[in-house]
Amino acid sequence: MTTQELDKETYRSIIDTYFRSFGTGDFSQVQFSSQIQFLSPISGITMKGREEVVRFVTGVSTRVSLVNVISIAVDFPTASGVWQMTTTKGVQYTLHNFFRLDGEGVAYIWPMFDPKAVMDDPPRLLQWLTGIGYYDVAATTPKQLAGVTISKAGRIFVNFPRWVDEPTPSVAEVAADGSLVPYPNEAINAWDKTPGDSARDHFVCVQSVVVDQEDALWILDPASPGFQGVVQGGAKLLNVNLATNEIEHVYHFDNDSAPPKSYLNDVQFAHGCAFISDSGLGAIVVVNLTTGKVRRLLENHASTKAEQDVEPVIGGRAWKFADNTTPQVHCDGIAIDPKLEHLYYKALVGRTLYRVAITALLDESLSPEALGNLVERVAVTEPTDGLAFDAQGNLYMTSLEWNAIKVLRPDGRIEVFARAADFLWPDTITMSSDGDLLFSASQFHLMPAFNGDVDKRTPPYKVFRLKLQ
Repeated sequence: MTTQELDKETYRSIIDTYFRSFGTGDFSQVQFSSQIQFLSPISGITMKGREEVVRFVTGVSTRVSLVNVISIAVDFPTASGVWQMTTTKGVQYTLHNFFRLDGEGVAYIWPMFDPKAVMDDPPRLLQWLTGIGYYDVAATTPKQLAGVTISKAGRIFVNFPRWVDEPTPSVAEVAADGSLVPYPNEAINAWDKTPGDSARDHFVCVQSVVVDQEDALWILDPASPGFQGVVQGGAKLLNVNLATNEIEHVYHFDNDSAPPKSYLNDVQFAHGCAFISDSGLGAIVVVNLTTGKVRRLLENHASTKAEQDVEPVIGGRAWKFADNTTPQVHCDGIAIDPKLEHLYYKALVGRTLYRVAITALLDESLSPEALGNLVERVAVTEPTDGLAFDAQGNLYMTSLEWNAIKVLRPDGRIEVFARAADFLWPDTITMSSDGDLLFSASQFHLMPAFNGDVDKRTPPYKVFRLKLQ
């Protein structure tokens, strides 16, 4: 760290940039000292280090629509500033910030709110700071959910894997009054826990629900309760006609398509095929929806595997089993761009986002090695679960470590789109036809397996709705 004092105008510019970054959400240009500390206005705890400080202020900035800098005064090694911000809900707050400076830039930040704002409505202020209660909730469920999807008519469907709870039902439609209606019928949701024909004809452990471009509902059942192995006969993909609420087709997977240790996770559709991620073993499974032919691709390629040097830290704790090992969750989230040209995918326990041309996945003449050579690295991100594109080609990703939804812009920029303390393991993302982003918060990291057999999940579980524009 350099100790040479910078000139006053430089410090003014640094502080002005810091204030205005709340309006843009981009703190990359702020000159933070390598020794930066930030006194949290929520907990009173001092955050230390650029990563932790930027994580907090970036999250707050997602709820800021306008910034007005009133004054900045510099008297090295201290400084102060007064500024106003207008939240995305139209509430204005005035803040008095005090700074300590060093030769690198801002070394300490102490934010203080106008006492009147604190006294007038403290719950509303806390909502803005944490994001809890700041975002619309589209649905709540009493049991742990994973997938969510929405039809063109606005019908919301959710699913409940058989991880810890006994899901009743496994798949449901969210009714207008918020209640859950078994879907497409009660009978298929009533599995008796036996393999074979019963598993074949009922939902065993549903992982995903997806409405496709044609407004048909697809239900993916990897049939691996508690991730303990595929139940004989149970792995399947179902197509439901939303106009009639009837099952039109079921694609069953044998041991070659869905080996015993597989976990079929997410599904997307293009060019008459279904593309499915296998997070249990690491592969892309392609189903020809006309012929029913199934091919497992890239199952020996590094792009579909968890990265060994990645240890997710979620809620301030390393995400590990009781034996101190990191779960090896392989290829998980997948998405297809609006032009239907590329399949994007990444391992949950991984930081590299990959893509491969769909034409290559459909080219049966390519050898495994030739197909692997066509895989492209897109970006370095972080541990993520769900992925989804909007119509403009922005790729949204669930950020497990940040309790956030992030977005990869077409120009390569990665931004925080929304962040809140109750975005607990943002799981599946879905887009509505009227320009909303919905996602489930599954609290996956709070399950007993990752907390010394203590269940730290807190119902109800939530589906959040965010405006894209």
